[in-house]
Amino acid sequence: MWNTVHITSCIGLQEEEQFYVSSYRESRKQPEVNCIDSSHLLTRMRRKSAKGGLDGLTNESWRTVAKSKKTALSLGMVDCILEPMTVSVANTHFSQAVEHEMRLNGDTKEAELCEDIRKWWLAEDEAGIPAEQRIELRSKLRSRLMSSVDFSKFPPPGMFINGWPTQLWEAVIASIDAKKILYSLVPTHKYNVRAFSSMMGETFFSELTLYDRRGQGTVTSRAFGQYIDTTIEKLHMRLDPERYL
Repeated sequence: MWNTVHITSCIGLQEEEQFYVSSYRESRKQPEVNCIDSSHLLTRMRRKSAKGGLDGLTNESWRTVAKSKKTALSLGMVDCILEPMTVSVANTHFSQAVEHEMRLNGDTKEAELCEDIRKWWLAEDEAGIPAEQRIELRSKLRSRLMSSVDFSKFPPPGMFINGWPTQLWEAVIASIDAKKILYSLVPTHKYNVRAFSSMMGETFFSELTLYDRRGQGTVTSRAFGQYIDTTIEKLHMRLDPERYL
């Protein structure tokens, strides 16, 4: 509740209950915020939507738009889920053009889902948006997800919540709440939203796997230290001004 009150005083929004609770690092004596990279969440939403199921909706509306060939969406993107981890393809899946065609076809629920996800991604990726506007852009998707569950009922949800995989449902809400909490932890109450990402670390470890001569695809803790040593040595050699003398 402290985070919620502090956030509202910083950016002037209404207080609301937080689903996500940040961890506390004893060694640093401070709370720490963690969440899954937004690009992963977006591509995961697109894959599930293409298969059908988000909010209990089928993929037929997307197939209809793809068949019309009035947008960049193709049947291969829907039926075969081409480029499953590509953000640009996921953006096409939830694009404004696709939403517009859905509304013309009378598929209002699917169009509204596209709108909510697209606005959420805009808050995650677009530069120069004020903090209050970012939170508002994320709020519709959060409200959609929270409205589909009642924590007072038993038994609790299982693998799916209104068609959303539980892990994805939790990850999206946690991401939205975590980035709101982060405003209260930063002294200036503002930060680069794209810097709050796990992509850099993932890219780093992806590069490390290229050095794994065993071909296992996973670097052991012992080998990791050796690779770091090699990297530092190469870096020193490259930066040595007398290496060509």
